Amino acid sequence: MGRYTFPAFTKSPTPRYMVIWGLQWQVIECQRVEPAADLSGALATLLERLVGEGWQSEGTSEYGFVFIRRGTERRLAMLTPRDPYSPTAQSFSPFAPEMRP
Repeated sequence: MGRYTFPAFTKSPTPRYMVIWGLQWQVIECQRVEPAADLSGALATLLERLVGEGWQSEGTSEYGFVFIRRGTERRLAMLTPRDPYSPTAQSFSPFAPEMRP
């Protein structure tokens, strides 16, 4: 039986983004990761830096994201293929004006 490999760390010909989000999806920090970079290494480096700043990881980063906490503050560190500053729609909305009859 084959083993499923989660695609978060799959090398890609397009850039990825390491984003730290607030819990209401506001971008707190964003770092572009060049194509063909070591994505798991980039996420590990980010998490090491955050731990050095006093943040605690709430889990593992095996799926390309992890919640972090410092005191009462909580954030999400995530590896994503989408540029969080892109003006294009980031998700589908059935309520978008162009979708109404």
